[in-house]
Amino acid sequence: MALTYYFMQLMFTVLILLIISAIAGYLLRNFTSLQKVLNRSTTITIVLLLFIFGMSIGSNESILSNLHKDGAKAGVIAVLGILGSVAATACFRLMNKKGGAK
Repeated sequence: MALTYYFMQLMFTVLILLIISAIAGYLLRNFTSLQKVLNRSTTITIVLLLFIFGMSIGSNESILSNLHKDGAKAGVIAVLGILGSVAATACFRLMNKKGGAK
C-alpha cells in the first residue's frame, strides 16, 4: 500500500511540474533568445538520457541474456509500426487529394 501511495505522489508531482512548466513556457514564448537556449538544452538532455538508458541496459545481465529474443520482437514491432505509419500517410494523402472527389 505504501508503494502505491509513493507512486501516486510521484505521478502528481510530475504532473504538477509539467503544468507549471507549460504555463511558464506559454508566458515566456515571446523571448526568442530563451527559446534558442531551451531548444539546444532539450536536445542535449535527450542525448544524455539516451546515453544513460543505454548504460543501464548494458549493465543489466538479464536484459543482455535475453537480447536476441526481445530484440527480435522489438525489431518486428518497430518495422510494423513504420509500415503502419506509411500506410496511414498514403491513405490520408489519397483521401485528401486536391481536385479529387469529395
